Amino acid sequence: MSSEELKTTGKEAVKLIQGLSSITNFKILQLLSKEDLDVSTIAKKMKLSEAHISGEIRKLTDLHLINVTYKPGKRGIRKVCMLAVKKISITIKP
Repeated sequence: MSSEELKTTGKEAVKLIQGLSSITNFKILQLLSKEDLDVSTIAKKMKLSEAHISGEIRKLTDLHLINVTYKPGKRGIRKVCMLAVKKISITIKP
């Protein structure tokens, strides 16, 4: 489930900007804007390791930019990621 907008300011805004400054994180968000994907699919599409993508997913989850659910897969549990927000607003001066 996604919300329309994430509004932030102050220290939380700095953390968010740092998270978005990573090209990997930005590309993950772009992929998820088109469809929900599991970690292994994201890793394949980006030609990066699942371990690296999993770490970035954790960061994006902590920033409330994506949500994660778990679903059965062919060989265990799949970690499925989806966008948590459609829009981000950062206020510089409250």
